[in-house]
Amino acid sequence: MSTEFNGLEFFEQVYGQVPEWVAKMHHFAPKALEYYTKLRGEILVDGALSKKEKELILVGINAARRYERSMIYHTKGAIDSGATLEELADILSVCIISRGIPAWFTGVKALEYAVSELGVKQGDGSPSSFLEDEEVSALAYYEKEAGGELPGWVKVLHQYNPACLEGYADLRKTVLRDHVVSRKLKELVLVGINVAEMYPKGIELHINGAKKFGATDAEIADVSLVALLTAGIPAWFEGSDFLEVE
Repeated sequence: MSTEFNGLEFFEQVYGQVPEWVAKMHHFAPKALEYYTKLRGEILVDGALSKKEKELILVGINAARRYERSMIYHTKGAIDSGATLEELADILSVCIISRGIPAWFTGVKALEYAVSELGVKQGDGSPSSFLEDEEVSALAYYEKEAGGELPGWVKVLHQYNPACLEGYADLRKTVLRDHVVSRKLKELVLVGINVAEMYPKGIELHINGAKKFGATDAEIADVSLVALLTAGIPAWFEGSDFLEVE
């Protein structure tokens, strides 16, 4: 005989209390809560990606979507899985590349929460620093990133606003690199953001970037499953289009 599954107890254990949305789902659709909780338990575990990496990806996805409530839940999950304040900051800075400075405005709330949870003071420790790149023009940078062929959007932006292209390339070179978090995981965060927002061009761009730094189809599948938890089954539809099955 199978033991009855209790979603309320699961979320109370995870968050220290039963969130209101969980209590209401239990009231109106207890079976739905049971199935969702089981699904969450299947996905948010160590797999091709670690649980910590998955939680960090969800922090990034929700910062990019400017969905503070879910971002904070997964900030707690990331911290409980061993993530540091520096790792969270590195992940959140990546979101600026894809969804602009409003993603950082939202992400600051995750950092404030992490500071409180971890018991550190703002400004503690040494400032995070990035090594300077050798001087490379924006066109040369994008040509190298794209494997030798300059993307069309780069050509058009260079034609109409070359200063903007240079500034964006500088931002991208600064943020999208190995630092506290690996370049591969940063590309996977960007895959997750674009999967959640169902943007195939962005998915393809960052899957190619992730694979360039060693990502496997199993890791990309993990990202799409993680995105499913916050953006629904369409996220899996979009991400699975790029997976190879032997």
